[in-house]
Amino acid sequence: MSWTYMLSYTYFFSVFMFGVRPQIVSLDHIPEILPYEASGRVTSTTIVLGQPLCYFNTLTQLKCSQSTCQVWAAIASGPGINNFDIDKLVAVQIVSASPYPIAFSSQTNRMYFVTKLGRPKDFPCGQLPGIKYFRVGAEGNCTNTNCNGILPPGSTVRVKYILIDPVSRGVVSESKWSYPISLTSTRSWSSIDEWLGKRSGGMVVITVISSCLLAVLLLLLGAVLLLDGLGSFRGGHDITTGPGILGQYSY
Repeated sequence: MSWTYMLSYTYFFSVFMFGVRPQIVSLDHIPEILPYEASGRVTSTTIVLGQPLCYFNTLTQLKCSQSTCQVWAAIASGPGINNFDIDKLVAVQIVSASPYPIAFSSQTNRMYFVTKLGRPKDFPCGQLPGIKYFRVGAEGNCTNTNCNGILPPGSTVRVKYILIDPVSRGVVSESKWSYPISLTSTRSWSSIDEWLGKRSGGMVVITVISSCLLAVLLLLLGAVLLLDGLGSFRGGHDITTGPGILGQYSY
C-alpha cells in the first residue's frame, strides 16, 4: 500500500472513530508572482512571489495568536498538490511530512515541501514602503528539512501560504493554491544547433549583410592605415633634411 493511501486511510479512520477533523480556515487570497517588471521573477529554479500581506491578520478564534502563529509556504509540483491537501488533514506534523532534500527526488515521494516565513505580525495590512517579496529557492542547495531550497529546473509548481499552530504543528488556516507557475528551461551549449540550414530566411539575410559590412569596414580600415603609413614615410624624409635648412639661421 502506498504512502498516500496509508495517510488517507488513517485520516478517514480517525474521522470515523473519533470525529476528529482539523478545523482549517480557508481564505480567498491567491499567491501571485511579484507584479513588477523586476528581473529574475521566474528562473529555472526560483520564483519571486508577493508576500502574504494581510492574509492572516484578521483571523480570530484560533488556537494561536498573531504573535505565536507561524506563516509558512507550501510549494508543490504535480501530485504534490493532492499529497499536501491529504497530509494537512491527517494526524502528522505537516512541517516534517515531506522533507525538502527528498521532496522532489522521485515521483514516488511527496513532491512538496514547506518552509517558514515568519509570523502574521510580520506581514501587516496597509500600504508599506518598498517592494515586499518572497523568493522561493533563495537558500539554494540546502539540506535542512524545512529550508527554502531551489526547485526542480524547468518544473511547474504551485504555492499556497499556510498558518501553522506551533504547538500542534498543524495547519489552522490557508490561502488558495497559486496558478501553475512554469519555471524557465535551460539548454546546454552542446544542444544548440548552429548549422546555417536550421536558421530562418530572415536570419540568413541578416547574417550575410552583416558579414559584407564587416568586410567593407576591414578594407576601409586597411586603406586608411596604408595611406597613413605612406604619409609618415614622406614626412620622415623632409624632416631629415631640416637641420641643413635650419642651420642657415644659426649664429
